[in-house]
Amino acid sequence: MKREAGLRYAALTDTGKRKQNEDAYFAGRTNGYHLFAVADGLGGHACGEVASRMAVEILVEAAGRELSESEPAEMLGRAFERINAAIFAYNGDNALNAGTTLSAAVVGESGRCWIGTVGDSRTHIVTPTSVWHTRDQTYVQGLVESGAISPAEAMLHPRKNVLTQALGLSARVRVDLDIAELAGGVLLVSSDGLHDYVPESAIQKIVLENAPDTACRRLLDAARDAASTDNTTVIVARA
Repeated sequence: MKREAGLRYAALTDTGKRKQNEDAYFAGRTNGYHLFAVADGLGGHACGEVASRMAVEILVEAAGRELSESEPAEMLGRAFERINAAIFAYNGDNALNAGTTLSAAVVGESGRCWIGTVGDSRTHIVTPTSVWHTRDQTYVQGLVESGAISPAEAMLHPRKNVLTQALGLSARVRVDLDIAELAGGVLLVSSDGLHDYVPESAIQKIVLENAPDTACRRLLDAARDAASTDNTTVIVARA
């Protein structure tokens, strides 16, 4: 576990029952901000692990170069576009269809969080009374929003992993940008190997009752206990 400027944080990843881990992540500090990111390379697509690693590397490089001069939301928007273009070009050069999700949070000293998301990796802010998280860009999320199914039913839906957006698969991508306040809550960034299997109430209990390093271990345990077969990556940060 690391502690920097009032934030304690930890990160862990688990291959699960997959042959390789196609997740990539970053947790650290740059230009007076904390940066937390999880990318999930697309299973079944060639070189998903390359796409997720490219996403994180380009994001970290952009934050290191631009956060001292740009607003975090502007930096995130440009970085995501750059990531998409780089992976799309890589695919064109190598006749591949590599892709990845990415959720990234820039956290300022005041606790304000600027968040960018493509796909179904999530950034959450967990408090004793609520769990807020970024919107999944998935087919099933559209069903939930239309009222066709409930969030609980979404976890069991056979098409829950069908994305409507991903980085690298087309020349253009829609990036969801959010601003949230940490305000004494706990920040959790995760790949879908966690939140597609573990109920929100269980996630909330684990992150509130444990220090970040212990919470990360228990979240991965909970994913395995819930029969998650996917790679699972979690980052937990709190004051």
